[in-house]
Amino acid sequence: MESNPTVTIITPVFNGADYIEETIYSVLNAKTTVRFEYIVIDDGSNDDTHKIVQNFAQKIIFIRQTNIGEANTVNKGLNIAKGKYILVLSADDPLLSGDLLDQATHILNQKATIAAVYPDWNVIDKTGKITSTKILPEYSDEIMIGKCKTLPGPGTIFRKDLALSIGGRNGDWRFVSDFDFWLRLSRKGEIRRIPNVLAQWRYHDTSTSIAHRGLEMAQERIAVIDRFISDNSIDSKLSRNAQGNALYMAARLSFFDPRVKGRSLLFKAIKKNRKIPSESRTIVIIFLLLLPLSRAVVKFIPQEVIKLLGTKS
Repeated sequence: MESNPTVTIITPVFNGADYIEETIYSVLNAKTTVRFEYIVIDDGSNDDTHKIVQNFAQKIIFIRQTNIGEANTVNKGLNIAKGKYILVLSADDPLLSGDLLDQATHILNQKATIAAVYPDWNVIDKTGKITSTKILPEYSDEIMIGKCKTLPGPGTIFRKDLALSIGGRNGDWRFVSDFDFWLRLSRKGEIRRIPNVLAQWRYHDTSTSIAHRGLEMAQERIAVIDRFISDNSIDSKLSRNAQGNALYMAARLSFFDPRVKGRSLLFKAIKKNRKIPSESRTIVIIFLLLLPLSRAVVKFIPQEVIKLLGTKS
């Protein structure tokens, strides 16, 4: 491992035996001119994760601990990281290319006011096959705050000192700690896009953003925006858009969990935003308005619509 790294890569892992070896190899085999260290923290896995990671113990920094949750595990990595810049690499999202480190550090080195940089990315399936590519827009508050879209996604690299200055990830959030982190970091400096496909995100049934779509996630999507607006001076129009879209996105999760009052949340979204939320889709609006009848015909709804209702945004 590098004694004076520029970048620290942190992988928190819980029961990640299916993909962790692939991810570690992707980092160790990356071709890059950037000096980096790699920290893997097993957050109390009860599968074979620790046995797999132990095989790489001479090449990485490996920590095994009792379960404290993903956000707190990332914070532990932040506090021991030696790098100036940080990449949090999910255990199931292998590093696509060492070019990410080269291009990200080049941009971050240019201006101290840049807090983070994010690339475009591929969606891959369980086997690693590319199923789609996400070409992202340039950063704006109107998109990330107003439309509740997490622009900094896979492959985002950020400044450690700024992350620590805001307390890192917030362990209060189970489902939206990353979105909350980027919202708070956006108040500390510029967030800039790298216009290249340099990362990947794996879509599979057991990932947190897919497997736990329901009431608790819906509640957090609303609460994280409300707290951010309460803690910061945000333009009133932008605030209305944000709260309206947060309510709408929470309403979509009624498709996956009948405890989510989708129709009621939709009406609240319209009232808050004073119009139909900007991120709404007609077919989703119809589904929500026809609840609970629409749930009875769920088996006839195309997979494309299901993805609109509650996948990574």
